[in-house]
Amino acid sequence: MRAAVLFGCLGAFALLGCRAGAPAQTREQQLKDSFVQQIASTGIVRDVRRSGDTVSFTAKYRDQAAAQWRVQIDSASVDRPPGDPAKERGLVKSSWFVDGEQIRPRGDQSDLPLPFLDNGIAQECWAFWDASRREWSWK
Repeated sequence: MRAAVLFGCLGAFALLGCRAGAPAQTREQQLKDSFVQQIASTGIVRDVRRSGDTVSFTAKYRDQAAAQWRVQIDSASVDRPPGDPAKERGLVKSSWFVDGEQIRPRGDQSDLPLPFLDNGIAQECWAFWDASRREWSWK
């Protein structure tokens, strides 16, 4: 009987250990999900579709009212800034394509339409975790 109780307790501690490691992965997934929501909330975006880390949608681009966009989330990471370890920040790196052609940043210019930039997103962008609201802030 003691062995069964001991085994049960050890199993519970192991499960807690696994859960303790899970928040970073969960936070990264929350960051990706928030990034996609941020894209979808941009005023020029319609018909958002997501498949894993790929997001497709229709949006205005230059003189085209209905260009076909694709965004590939290349990486998402969460860390704590050295100057303020109480805050979490997330970094999303992504590749953006419009009508099959990649939009590449030029220097410090993203070359994305202003509505995306005004919404806090680009090929490489930061978000901060708002613990009180339990969500990522992109601006």
